[in-house]
Amino acid sequence: MLERPISKAGWTRVRFDQIATQINERVDNPAEAGVERYVGLEHLDPDSLRIRRWGEPTDVESTKLRFQPGDIIFGKRRVYQRKVAVADFEGICSAHAMVLRAKPGAVLPDFLPFFMQSDLFMERALSISVGSLSPTINWTALAAEEFLLPPIREQSRLVEALSAADKLAEVQHDLLTRSESVFKALFKERIGRGFKPADYQRWEEDDEPNMCFVRLSEVASVDRGRFSHRPRNLPQFFGGPYPFAQTGDVAAARGRDFSASQFLSDEGVQYGKSFPPGTIFLTIAAVIAATAISTTETYCTDSVVGIVPKDPLDVDYLEYTLRFTRPYLEFEVATQTAQKNINLEVLRPLTIPWPSKEDRDAIAKELAAAESAIRTIEARQAATKKIMHEILRANFEVPA
Repeated sequence: MLERPISKAGWTRVRFDQIATQINERVDNPAEAGVERYVGLEHLDPDSLRIRRWGEPTDVESTKLRFQPGDIIFGKRRVYQRKVAVADFEGICSAHAMVLRAKPGAVLPDFLPFFMQSDLFMERALSISVGSLSPTINWTALAAEEFLLPPIREQSRLVEALSAADKLAEVQHDLLTRSESVFKALFKERIGRGFKPADYQRWEEDDEPNMCFVRLSEVASVDRGRFSHRPRNLPQFFGGPYPFAQTGDVAAARGRDFSASQFLSDEGVQYGKSFPPGTIFLTIAAVIAATAISTTETYCTDSVVGIVPKDPLDVDYLEYTLRFTRPYLEFEVATQTAQKNINLEVLRPLTIPWPSKEDRDAIAKELAAAESAIRTIEARQAATKKIMHEILRANFEVPA
């Protein structure tokens, strides 16, 4: 591990092509490549060295690049997405990536991908990208870039620390994936059994004899926010103390972590409509429908619906129900415009499962506990990634 700060004494300035080789083995017919996996940029996760997803060579047609286990796949298009991964299998990848191989003796093969995750490397790569709409790096430019790197012994110490953190992050990722699968199954069992996902119709009474159904308007008020177009671009209506919920705020909240990114002034609130604490906000755009619960009095734009439970204690159960329902709302949206929006005429009579009060409370409590466990794992994974980032930043500072 890193027990002391690393001295830059003995570090060497090298060109990138002194430590890495570009592998440019082209495959003109992916279907005849003799491999089972195709890796596109869409399969690479930002800031992760693992390849967890892939397609099949028959999914694509144009020229691709062949890679071997241990090769580095680096997304050369839109470098700001920070896509660098190490292959642990043979396959072909998008030509919008570079296939790189460490030069043994000049650099430790395990060190190079970690170095390429550093801000120093990424910002340098971004600075030499060309093109405005889809900036891309070419090998000639990258090969000529010079970096100050530690000797092999120091590289080994860095790899030891970074590998330990990376393995922990991978374990946390797997745990998170399994926990989310359990949550989704529990979610579907406890709430989703009141719906037929295929056509968004409720089950017949014979299917669920003990399940009660109600219309949303029977258990909550449902109203759109209000904020006229006139003040939206006028700064005097903003900057005050009143939270203002917009579509992006609701979408980012993931149900439970809502916070407003803008605030209205005293002048602004006269154009808006406020909702009390415990309101469930729902975005009306069907393709990105999302829910969030407010904790304070909040105003919202007319692209957001405020749903206020008649019994405040039902807010959690109702939010979970709406969260499960929202993928199916697109079946019932207005289609007269290019943007499919959920309208109140559909939302208010929406039929939802409504078990006994005791069961609603139990379901909400059970789901909240499972979701809390997921958030804990996410926080720990974020902390692990922060440690990795800080190690890289401490050793490879970006020049001021």
